[in-house]
Amino acid sequence: MNLILQLFARGGSADSPANKWLDEHPFVLGAIFLTIGIALAASGIYELRKGVAHDKRGREVHGGGATALSILRIVGGVGACGFAIYKMIAG
Repeated sequence: MNLILQLFARGGSADSPANKWLDEHPFVLGAIFLTIGIALAASGIYELRKGVAHDKRGREVHGGGATALSILRIVGGVGACGFAIYKMIAG
């Protein structure tokens, strides 16, 4: 686990070992983004139907703010899923 953390915590140069590995295995990158996108979109849909969203500090947001947060999460989730599908297909 420590090796993985060190690998991803290094500076983000384009020729880093993590970037090379992800470039060689685009399906893994797509699967990561697909998981994040589904979770984000599902939480947005749940909060939109509930009418109460939570901000990054855990406070409840009601009304128009909750709707805006929920829609933003849905759009972000759909965007992440779109990128995931693109990466899985195009490589």
